[in-house]
Amino acid sequence: MSHHSLRWRFTLGFITLQLVTIIASFGLVLYIATLSAPGGAVPSAWYPQEISKSVTVDHNGEAAIDPTPALKTVMDEWPTSWFEIRLANGSILRHGEIPKDIAENAAFLTNFRSVELRGYVDAPDRQATIDTLTTVAGEATVFAGGVSMSLYQLVFVVGQITIGVPALILLVVTLVGVPWVTKWSLRSLRQLTERLNRIDFEARGGVVDERGLPSELLRVVREINLALNRLDAGFEKTERFFVNAAHELRTPIAIVQVRADTLPRSDEKLHIQRSIKRLTAITNQLLDIERYRQNPPISQNIELVHLLSRVVADLAPFAISEGYEISFDTDVSKVSMEGDDEALQRAFSNLLRNAIQYGGRRGEIAVKLEADGAILISDQGIGIAKEFHSRIFEPFYRVNPHGSGAGLGLGMVNEIIEKHGGFIELKSSPGQGSVFVIRWRNALRIERRRQEP
Repeated sequence: MSHHSLRWRFTLGFITLQLVTIIASFGLVLYIATLSAPGGAVPSAWYPQEISKSVTVDHNGEAAIDPTPALKTVMDEWPTSWFEIRLANGSILRHGEIPKDIAENAAFLTNFRSVELRGYVDAPDRQATIDTLTTVAGEATVFAGGVSMSLYQLVFVVGQITIGVPALILLVVTLVGVPWVTKWSLRSLRQLTERLNRIDFEARGGVVDERGLPSELLRVVREINLALNRLDAGFEKTERFFVNAAHELRTPIAIVQVRADTLPRSDEKLHIQRSIKRLTAITNQLLDIERYRQNPPISQNIELVHLLSRVVADLAPFAISEGYEISFDTDVSKVSMEGDDEALQRAFSNLLRNAIQYGGRRGEIAVKLEADGAILISDQGIGIAKEFHSRIFEPFYRVNPHGSGAGLGLGMVNEIIEKHGGFIELKSSPGQGSVFVIRWRNALRIERRRQEP
């Protein structure tokens, strides 16, 4: 498995950007330079070439001048323009009037392949070029002049283009390309963050995948994996401690219970029995919590109407003996979902036992399954003040510290419901009873009741 360096990624990215910038700049400069001629006129640098292109030969082999559009534009813009073409066969083609001193030295000037005569910029009649060029009538010596031979403007324009275009492209690359290269080079950090987010506290043995990460991050990732392994080991040790402690507590609690039952009736005996009952509840709930955490949930099809009716039927005798009326109502005929039947039964039973315990031993305890699959468990008891709503699901938290509860049941209920894709809402106020509402984020399969004809 290979791991690339972040330094190499940055280097490769910026080298690629610079090469693209250089190539784009070179291409643009050449393109703009070819378009630098003003309004179709031919700059003097190309004047002799346009003259050579204008030479034609008729069917009799006679040479003539047929000006190209570019040459005609120059001739129109410069009335002082002139040229003379001396062909190899001795014939001469002319346009305009050649300066006398140049004509007198023509025989001498033809000895050179290329000659430039530069006078004053504002005196085009004192400027000329002599070039040996190839035409359709053969090789010829072209004398041309009478137009401005200054290349200053062209050189200035091309120079500005050569400097300005690369600078502009480099600016765009810097503003757009550098952030993109940086994001591309650091994509492995985003991948690392995503992998860290996938690590679940509940899924032990999870480590960060090292594949594709740069070498600079490998040491960090390996240290993180070692830390996760140490945490897993610590959690397993803690879980074993709680399970063993709960098991070990059961025996002495049972012994104390037996001895307490043999004591003569008294207030002290009732106090001891109440304490033993609370210790037993705490022990059993600790075992239930750890058993649920350590055993993976069983995914199976669950039918909520049947499950709730079974829970209500199991606890109805207990609720009635405590002085309540109990009811179960549903707006649908069937609600199906995927989950752990035993865990959900434990959660609903805990909520119903909680209503029985804190319902004030009066009124009605109602369980209702609504049309959208939401489950309502309500009582007409003492209620819970709003400032306690956010804390009642915390482990070992009790609204009444002197009550008989252990403070673990609602915490376990909340954990089970969340693992099944749901959440719990509490609607309660002092003296108005409490309503626990379970809603589901996951899709449910709901069958409505058939309307009576």
